Amino acid sequence: MSENLLRVVPTVPDWAPDRDVAAAAAEIISAMCPGSGAVVACRYAEVTFIDPGVNFEAVSCPGCTALLKADWWRQCMDEAHATRFANLDTVTPCCSATVSLNDLEYHWPAAFAQFELRVHNPGRSWLSPAEAAQVSNVLGITIRQVLSHY
Repeated sequence: MSENLLRVVPTVPDWAPDRDVAAAAAEIISAMCPGSGAVVACRYAEVTFIDPGVNFEAVSCPGCTALLKADWWRQCMDEAHATRFANLDTVTPCCSATVSLNDLEYHWPAAFAQFELRVHNPGRSWLSPAEAAQVSNVLGITIRQVLSHY
């Protein structure tokens, strides 16, 4: 059986809110996704790759927009994983830009995070800009969204 997830994460990979703030943000997202499954606040022991599942298509350079080869990206991921994603910095092969793996252009967005708000089968796609701003205001940090399909 397939599952869709709307995953809301902070733009800073190792940031996490306190429990009360996380609960308040989860309530707001739950109201934005009526009829969805559970909204779960997840804290990971370390920074984790928040992937889009089968939606993952490609990765591009944020500096010059060149499409990056999958082998290069996998090697970068292996190197970052060796540091438990404590160091996400890399240099792109196309234009030699120093970037974070978190700031690459993922076709279907992806992110790195130690905290996420996960909506199971949200019954919708992305939060609108106004809704995302509301969640950001409650959390006290800007957010990213990842739509995952498994």
